[in-house]
Amino acid sequence: MAGNPAARAPAPLRPVQLLVLLVLLLAAKAGARLACEEYADPENVATVQSKKLSEASGIVSSRENPGVLWSHEDSGKHPELYAVSVLPGTMGKIVAKVDLKKVTARHQQRPDFEDVARSRCPHLPDRDCIWAGDIGSNCARLQSNGFPYSLECGDSFYLIAVPEPTITDHGDYAKIDAKDVFEVEVAYPHTGSYPNIPMDSEALVVHPNGTKAWLIEKRHGLYWDYRGTPARIYETPQDLRNIPSGAKVQLELAATVNNPDGWKITGADLHPSGMEMVVRAGDEGGTWAYKFREPFDFSTIELHGKVASNSLHQPQPEAVAYDFTGIEIGQAGKALWHISEQGEGYQPLEYVRCSEDGTEEQSGEELEVKNLGGTFRSVDSRGRL
Repeated sequence: MAGNPAARAPAPLRPVQLLVLLVLLLAAKAGARLACEEYADPENVATVQSKKLSEASGIVSSRENPGVLWSHEDSGKHPELYAVSVLPGTMGKIVAKVDLKKVTARHQQRPDFEDVARSRCPHLPDRDCIWAGDIGSNCARLQSNGFPYSLECGDSFYLIAVPEPTITDHGDYAKIDAKDVFEVEVAYPHTGSYPNIPMDSEALVVHPNGTKAWLIEKRHGLYWDYRGTPARIYETPQDLRNIPSGAKVQLELAATVNNPDGWKITGADLHPSGMEMVVRAGDEGGTWAYKFREPFDFSTIELHGKVASNSLHQPQPEAVAYDFTGIEIGQAGKALWHISEQGEGYQPLEYVRCSEDGTEEQSGEELEVKNLGGTFRSVDSRGRL
């Protein structure tokens, strides 16, 4: 059976995969308890050292490349993914760019990347993929009276999975053309009545094994009742590993949740345990956690509560990610990253540390990086040292 690919022995787990497996086991053992129940105040720990990432609209932590965060720009900007280093000595430096122009050139309209996610590649089971969510639609957003601006926006939406390149030199700036890309066009139900009316989403999460994706609505206050405003969550119903690249997928409604304290949802990240998800809320809404009674089952989702405020007043907060960069021992799958879509580049990177179970909040101007031989240097709200 040597020629049968299905008969090949499974590849050994890499150290980062073992770390994720440990996080999953610990989360399962903890039951309904979140990976972190108490967070320290957000800190500006670095500044993006470039104007290339001028409107950062999403962020996700790499698990293939230690010390790397992936981000992208918003609508009207370049369809590119940027790798940002958070290692000592290169903190905030853009170390790689993955160009997606050849992919998005085939689409019906200009891309509107709104969020980014990470999973195993649906088409390459031995690789990790970074997902770009071309999912924004300002035309489709709902007015405060519950009606869409238009029922005929004509938008097209795409989920693009790019095999993550290996980044070995954080002192360099690698320019990479995206290759072996998997993408699907996704479509919402459209009957002209709620909930099957046009949707504006700025939050994308993907199952860690690449089988399923969820899009979360950015919804303004309905009739100005911000606390009781519903936000729809749609999912890809099929196993994405069984769908050819280029296919069109009809989304299905998975759940409807109330906006957290009425704040519109502008970004999200799904914990690899499938038992929790964090969302970033617009303006001064802060960061909130949702729990699941069953892993990855959005029909069991419920709001847990606020985990971090926008105390540093990041303008246009639209991105949040769990930390898997390895910059500090004990924070994997617990600490959070924030970045702002402030539109000028050189924006601060916020780090929100878990302050429980021996990871108490430190005082002073330095946040120690215990396992990579360096320190964070705190910066002010404008990104200045």
